[in-house]
Amino acid sequence: MKRIFLLSTLCLGLLLSSQAQMVSKIDYTAIKAAVTSSKSKMYYPALLKRYHANDSRLTLDEYKHLYYGWTTQPGYNPYKPNDQSDALNEMLLYERFPEIITTGKKLLATDPFNLDVMYLMHMAYGELNKKGESQMWLTKFEGLMAAIKASGNGRSKETAVVLNAPRDEYMFLTVVGLRQKGRPQLVDNKYDLVNLQTPNKLNLTELYFNIQKAVEKKR
Repeated sequence: MKRIFLLSTLCLGLLLSSQAQMVSKIDYTAIKAAVTSSKSKMYYPALLKRYHANDSRLTLDEYKHLYYGWTTQPGYNPYKPNDQSDALNEMLLYERFPEIITTGKKLLATDPFNLDVMYLMHMAYGELNKKGESQMWLTKFEGLMAAIKASGNGRSKETAVVLNAPRDEYMFLTVVGLRQKGRPQLVDNKYDLVNLQTPNKLNLTELYFNIQKAVEKKR
């Protein structure tokens, strides 16, 4: 079956900074201060509770703090093996949608920003004609993707798209209508440089992803 993604353009506008914790447009120093302060409206336990409660009022800034703030949390594991990935693909192939939902919930309980699984949840609920649940997962997916797209345009190291984990590269490329050519090349131990199939609607031959936090966590 086909996966249908909502396509959107990359956000424009570039910000350069010499701050040690400034990555593209993501200020990790400010995010860490916000998500660890109990007096902040971005305090992570409260923000994550709203996320799990499917709060439709979450803003782009709150999604940004949710996604990038996850790197400050004990559960952050960017290279966590997904031992259910083959099983999920088989479930999708044979249209076993209730099993996708059951398995997806288990995975997302400890890995709440797994974009691949979230989109499968949206699809599975949709195929079961459960429109409310399907839209709920799509809203979360789009909120996180909007935060990621706002992090940079990927045209250079300085303006790289910032990701929590390399696994998110494929989903990002799919959403913006790009296709990868070959394997990513790790540059300066913090960027994945992805060659792209051409021609494409963005007239790009390559795209930079900043995976610095994932690399640091792996050490």
